[in-house]
Amino acid sequence: MKSLRRPHNELKNAMREHLGSLNGGEASIAEIKESVKPIIGTAPDSSYRSALQDKRYFERVKPGVFRLRE
Repeated sequence: MKSLRRPHNELKNAMREHLGSLNGGEASIAEIKESVKPIIGTAPDSSYRSALQDKRYFERVKPGVFRLRE
């Protein structure tokens, strides 16, 4: 059975777009998940945590809360 993988960086790009729309604002992981769900569907929590560890794009403000790195 073939694994159904999403296109490379699809989740990360959707999260970057959402956080970018906040004009420097921050969002919790739950808020990010809800905002990208209509675009990408569902994804495991571990996928969000993994993508948010990319310090080139995301900055952790406090536990579970992120913003787009300037």
